[in-house]
This record gives sequence, C-alpha cells and structure tokens, in this order.
Amino acid sequence: MKLRWRILYILLGSLFLLPSCTDEDLDTTMYGGREDTEFYNNLEEINQALTACYFYMKDSWNDMSLELMFINDCASDDCEKGGSGLTDKRNIYQLETFNIFTTNSKVSQFWNMAYRAIYQINTLLDKSEIFRLENTDLTEDDKTLLTRYENEARWLRGVWYFNLAYLWGDVPLFLHAEQPADIYKPRTPVAQIWEQVIADFTAATALPKRSEYSEEDTGRVTSGAAYAMLGRTYWYNRDFENVYKMLYVLVEGEQKGEYELDPDFATQWLNPNSNLRESIFEIQYVTNGKNWDESTGWNGVWFIPSSDGGYGFHLPTQHLLDAFDPEDPRITWTFVRQGDQFVGNDFVTGDANYPSRFFDRKHFVPMSETLNAASPVYPQDVEMTVYVIRYADVLLMYAEACLEKGNIVGARKYLNQVRKRARESSPLDAKRVIQKYVPDTKPTSLPDITSDNVAEVRLAIWNERRFEFACEGIRRMDLMQQERYGEIMTAVYSNGYATEDVDKGRYYTKERELFPIPQNDIDLSRGALVQNPGY
Repeated sequence: MKLRWRILYILLGSLFLLPSCTDEDLDTTMYGGREDTEFYNNLEEINQALTACYFYMKDSWNDMSLELMFINDCASDDCEKGGSGLTDKRNIYQLETFNIFTTNSKVSQFWNMAYRAIYQINTLLDKSEIFRLENTDLTEDDKTLLTRYENEARWLRGVWYFNLAYLWGDVPLFLHAEQPADIYKPRTPVAQIWEQVIADFTAATALPKRSEYSEEDTGRVTSGAAYAMLGRTYWYNRDFENVYKMLYVLVEGEQKGEYELDPDFATQWLNPNSNLRESIFEIQYVTNGKNWDESTGWNGVWFIPSSDGGYGFHLPTQHLLDAFDPEDPRITWTFVRQGDQFVGNDFVTGDANYPSRFFDRKHFVPMSETLNAASPVYPQDVEMTVYVIRYADVLLMYAEACLEKGNIVGARKYLNQVRKRARESSPLDAKRVIQKYVPDTKPTSLPDITSDNVAEVRLAIWNERRFEFACEGIRRMDLMQQERYGEIMTAVYSNGYATEDVDKGRYYTKERELFPIPQNDIDLSRGALVQNPGY
C-alpha cells in the first residue's frame, strides 16, 4: 500500500502533559487540518486514517525499523555504533556498554514514537466504533470492510506493544484515545501487555490472505502477518506449543504456499526488492522525488560510509564475521569491506574513521543509486524495503518449536531448508565491480544438520538465526529469548572483540536487559510512572 495520505493531529508528545497545564492554557484550535468531529464520516476517511497509522512505521527521522536496528543490533555482539567517533550518537554507545542514562534520547525516541502511534491507532478504533453505531444502514460489504480496517489497526497496535513489552517490561496500557485527564496511568504488568498483544494479533488473523488482496492493496497487513507475529510473540515467551500451532498454519496448514523462501538470498537485498514471496510484512517506500517520508531517505544515509555520502553507523563486527562459515554466501550480503567498489561509482568504499571496519550491506545503497534524476532535491530518495518479518524467520521459529516438542526430525527439516537456500545462493554481488572477499561457496558448503543430539540442533538453529538475520534488527531479541544475553555480552567484553567500542557489554547486569523509562515521562506523570530497577 502506498502510504500517501497524511493527517495532522494534535498528538500527545509522550501521552503525558505538563503538570502545570490546565484546559484553559491549551490552544485547542486546529490549524491546517480538520477537527476529529469532521472526520471519520465514511469508509474512505477511515481508510485514510488507517494509512496514517501505517505511516508511523516509516517517518524519515524516526523510522521504527531504523530505531530497532540500533537498539537490537548495536546492543548486541553483531554491530558497533560507528559514526565519526565515540561522541557521535553517544546515546547508542550507552546501549552498547549498558551504561544507559535515563535521559538517553534513543530510548525516549522509541518510547514516544510508539505511544504516538498507539494514540493514532486508538483514535481510529474509537471513531470506527462510533461510526458503526451511528450508521445502522451499512451493507454487509461495508461492515466487512470496516472490520478489516479495524483488524489491520489492531495488528499495528500489537507490533508497537510487542516492542514496548520486550524493551521495557511493564508499560502503560492504552486501549482508547484518552482525554488529558485520563492519561496519567501507572505501568501495567508485562503479562497483561502480552495478553493484549496476543489479542490484537489474534483479531488480525481474520484478515484476508495475501493472495486474496487486490494489487492496489499490496502491502497491507494480512492474516499471514498476524499468524507470523503471533508465532513470534509466543516464541519470545518460549510457549512452543502455541508457536507450533500458529506457524503450522503458514508452514504446513491452510496457508502453506502463501510464502516461500526466495531461491537466492541475494534477491532480498538488491534494490528494488518490494513484495517478494518471502516477505510476510515489510515497511514499504517509493521513489517519487518529493520527500524522505515516502522513500528510505535518511535510513540510507545512516548506513553508508563517508565515501558514499553517509554517516557510517551500524557496523557489523569482527565477532559476527568470525562466527560465519567462510564459504557462506550470506557473508557477501552482510559485509561491505574497505576497498569494495560499486557499479557506477568512480571511487572505492571506505571511511577514514574506520580503516579496518566493515559496513552493513543489507542496508547499503551505493551513491550511484541514490543520485537519480527523479530526486534532485532528495538525493537519498530510494525505495529500499525494510523487513519486519520474513518467511525464513517463520521456518526457524517453527524448527525450534518442533525441537522443543520432541520432533527433532521436523526441526532438522525446516532448519535445513534455510541452509539449503543459503548454499545455493550467489556469493557474488552484481552491484560490486570490486569485491574484496568472495566466499568459495560449493555444493558441499553449509551441509545439512544431521545430529540426533537435541542440544546440538538447538544451537544450530540459534546460530542459523544469527547468520540469516544478521544486521536486521533482531539479534538482541534473539539472545534474550534464548536466555543467554548476559552470557554472550559479558564474553564479548571479556574477550576484547570490540575494536572501537572497547567497553561493549562492560556494564551488563540482568536488570539492564530492560531499558529505563524515559526520565522526562516520569517527571510529567504526576507520580504514576516508576523507574525500572537498576536505574
């Protein structure tokens, strides 16, 4: 779905107002927009409001996927901060070291972004219910479409609350667009947050399958995305019985064949790469020469080095490279090396700040692709897709569920499907004219896992997740789900793997696996919010 509609609302910055502020102090005039009472009057307007809910995932400066890449990868063993030095984006450096201030802007940025999105979604759901009650003459088709819009919105809300629960634990739970007097809520126990996430994703299972949507609705949430995120929710909470039930629908059940692995791993990382068979849900962008809200925009700038006009953040680590089998072609699609040269560029890739470092290939858009005639004002106007969840993730979660249910044969089967695709993928990057390292991939590379030892197969699944999803913003979540986050991060620090970020993992404690509640929100909450332990 092309996210083309913008609606201006008076939003609560972080859902908490200044204590000294009264209703009389507020200028409630709507400028440049329409009052809520004048909107949500028909299905088209509700659809436009829903589009605005999707839009919160792809703001050019505060993109959900961008923030999760920094949070989940840089606060893990997979990526270092990068940039122009330790003082450049020091808020990310704090995440790496676990010395996180309660005023950390990266932490508060995601928190506020999530609650702004939730407020928008709750507004839509409230207004939709009023519309339904006031329009008793709706046709059955109209009712079906309205329910679909509501279930799409609930899926989006589930994604935001999933991340809030995973990152902070207990958080305030808002299910309606509260008025100012009602927003000072205490934190809800995380178990209840997970219950709501499951309820929202479960409602979304009634959505159409991907194959049932028209072309103009491509990119909307599908029932497949609902089952996939239900599976991820149960998987994160180690409820493997329900992981198996949810993902069975996609792998062996009713929706078998709706999604499949792309034959070549490379396909997913060659721009343009939208709506591939493997993509279950993605954040979509378009190239239109208008602005960076519609294109990948600033996302591209973050990941490319200074040689290509970027900032050089999110650098894959030597620790990650050393974990790979040297014949694994996914190395090509994870690492860009100093001295590589891309088609159309008359220079080699490099960054004087990091002469011995690697760059993130999965989100690397060469300058030759960004300087396009369609976008003279916005040179980073590209349509590079960002994945929220793809079918390879479903297969590996399903393999883990099979294993934990005692079906080691099934576990190996689905694990080996991912490995087979990897060994049959190209180790050559068609967009590089100089590729400093080409894996020597052969038919015998990455052989099938044949072990009958449960612990060995479990570790093989965990490792495969690392190789398959490196730099995609889920590594920290993986380590927490595996209950070995502290073990891995303290080992990284002890072994001195980091080069620039020599303190990576230094201040790890179990309490600091959860982020601090932003101090500003605590200050504005009139005592409703209390800080996480350890801060």
